[in-house]
Amino acid sequence: MKIVIDARWIGPAPSGVGVYTRELIRRLPSLAPDWHFHLLFANDALRSRELEACGMVGLDRVTSERLPYGIFSPEGQLRLPRHLQSLRADLFHSPNYLLPYLAFPPPGTDRHGCRCVATIHDVIPLIVRDHAPQSRKSRLMPLFRFCLRQSIRRSDAVITVSQTSRRDMIRALSLREADASRIRVVYNGVDPQFIPAATAPAPGTIPTILYVGRLDPYKQVVTLIRAFGQRVRQAGTPAHLLIVGPDDPRYPEARQVANDLGLADQVTFLGFLRESELVAAYQEATVLVNPSSYEGFGLPIVEAMRCGVPVVCCDGGAQREIAGEAARIVPVGDTQALTDALAEVLDDAGLRARLAAAGLQRARQFDWDRTAVETLGIYRQALAGEGRGT
Repeated sequence: MKIVIDARWIGPAPSGVGVYTRELIRRLPSLAPDWHFHLLFANDALRSRELEACGMVGLDRVTSERLPYGIFSPEGQLRLPRHLQSLRADLFHSPNYLLPYLAFPPPGTDRHGCRCVATIHDVIPLIVRDHAPQSRKSRLMPLFRFCLRQSIRRSDAVITVSQTSRRDMIRALSLREADASRIRVVYNGVDPQFIPAATAPAPGTIPTILYVGRLDPYKQVVTLIRAFGQRVRQAGTPAHLLIVGPDDPRYPEARQVANDLGLADQVTFLGFLRESELVAAYQEATVLVNPSSYEGFGLPIVEAMRCGVPVVCCDGGAQREIAGEAARIVPVGDTQALTDALAEVLDDAGLRARLAAAGLQRARQFDWDRTAVETLGIYRQALAGEGRGT
């Protein structure tokens, strides 16, 4: 079998979809030693970096190439279907929602050629109003909805990363039962390098509240900064808020609020971190806060738990599903509730210890090896023609 994976979703900087794609590439070839895997990249530098990082250099049954057109290019929609034919691909996997649609006829059409699996991580733009008003998806919402529906209809199987995401996808797109039946849930995993710190923080260490993610409005970073400010004023003791993620000039509100509240010296925007640096940031944190309005999965929640860090998160999207009983969960957008939760966790060492222990236990349920095994099972079903509606 020849499996083609669209690795163009891996970019120069880390992203959730990029991590997901890399972890599958790293594991799938060893799980199916009789299969051939062919990887499509956006440029040669990324191709070299990822093949080396995944230990694929020199493997005969793992080949790769750089495509001269991008994921969103109309040229790719015309050329990639023919290229998949020339490769004699048995199955194509897109790690995100967009497919080369002409390669995969809709239901009711004979499917003697290449099979298709798509991963749709979430449908946040359809669920959360004004989630990211400057984004391409927001500006082209009808096209985004059309692409999602076509990807589901034309795929032999669709993977999503939580039961919440599956349910909301079906509801937001008003899917027929035949289409909904092809959506399977496979949870994300966590890299084994995320482990607890070797030593406890020294007595008197200033507590650090950590946020990992983007600055899009739906992520509620402004709410976090306001809650942090209230906590600092009420406690009268120093604390530090560390924000890790891309510094997006389209959304300057978080920096503005930090400055307006006189918190510029206590709120640090670090931008992207390498994986080893990110692990260190988790290990040094007192608590991880994920105030987002919606998450299809919420990878930082599980990464923090794997590092033995207490978690405070909101009840939006799949956060409750993923965190279970191992986090302090508050309503989305409720600054006072978030302030109170911060105070409880920061002031109660016993609560922090209980949350850390519960988080370590919970995080064991999310493993990239298991993700890869379940994904391979879905490949096999798709290749066998199972589960395709009409």
